[in-house]
Amino acid sequence: MAAFLLDGERRCIRLASELRAGTWRPGAARGFEVREPKPRLISALPFADRVVQHLLVGATLPAIEGTFAPQSYACRHGFGAHLCLRAARDFTRRRRFVLRLDFAKFFPSIDHAVLRSLLRPLTSAVWWPITFRILDAPAHVERTLFRFPGDDLLTPIERPHGLPIGNLTSQVWANLMLAPIDHLIASHLGLGTFVRYCDDLLIFDDDPGRLRGAWDAIRERADTLRLRLHPVKCRLHRTSDAVAFLGFVLQRRGDAVSVRLRRENVRRFRARMRELQLLYQVGAISVADITARVRAWLAHARHGHTRTLCRSVLAEFSFTRGDGDDPR
Repeated sequence: MAAFLLDGERRCIRLASELRAGTWRPGAARGFEVREPKPRLISALPFADRVVQHLLVGATLPAIEGTFAPQSYACRHGFGAHLCLRAARDFTRRRRFVLRLDFAKFFPSIDHAVLRSLLRPLTSAVWWPITFRILDAPAHVERTLFRFPGDDLLTPIERPHGLPIGNLTSQVWANLMLAPIDHLIASHLGLGTFVRYCDDLLIFDDDPGRLRGAWDAIRERADTLRLRLHPVKCRLHRTSDAVAFLGFVLQRRGDAVSVRLRRENVRRFRARMRELQLLYQVGAISVADITARVRAWLAHARHGHTRTLCRSVLAEFSFTRGDGDDPR
């Protein structure tokens, strides 16, 4: 990034010339794995490719976003995880049952041919070459072998699939991939009381039979999109049960709703704080660095009922330089 920005004008002019001439091709991505909050394979783009993807998203997003339902909150201006959590909390208070759905290996399993059929009518023809070169570019994506009705033994291998986690376009295209599911739920099933954040979906109603019917209908529609519902994480709950969503746990208690942080979130924060203690002790970071990270976690945690928890966790840590001076 630094090398690109030091010579930004010349590099942008070169990119513009390649795009106009139709000679631009994606560069080689670098793959690596992250372990928290769960193992994921990440594909890191060359910086010039990120510039092109920003350009493409800026040009095509308005038409794509026009297909999104208002219950879809991920990667959209004016929406986001915390507004989604608030809507889920309100539905939890008002309804007796919730159907929790999750898609297995969502990003790795996204079928390129299905995605093309969704993108083509929403993308101006001038952007097709760039769109499909990005889609077809080699990337670091986990292999999946899901089979669907009509497939033979080799179909999962022969059909290109998978969006790399790390591409800006992947976030937008993944949202588009589930837009047909949103419209099925709202328009055909008449269940507007739902929220979706990427592939995490909660549908609320007072009739459990209606939710079971919705589950079956969504499974059938997912098959046509070549997506697989998770065999374990999908479940019908009472809203009086504890339901995990977006790093929190929602549970209706009478006329109120309890919103708690998941234990894994607190565990990871404690581990980060211990790491910061060591870095501060050897002088590798400043008080300002620590303060910024703590405030970021608090800003997220305070969307739940966590005041006592936050005070308790922060009281566990103090910061001291290696020479014993400057305790914090």
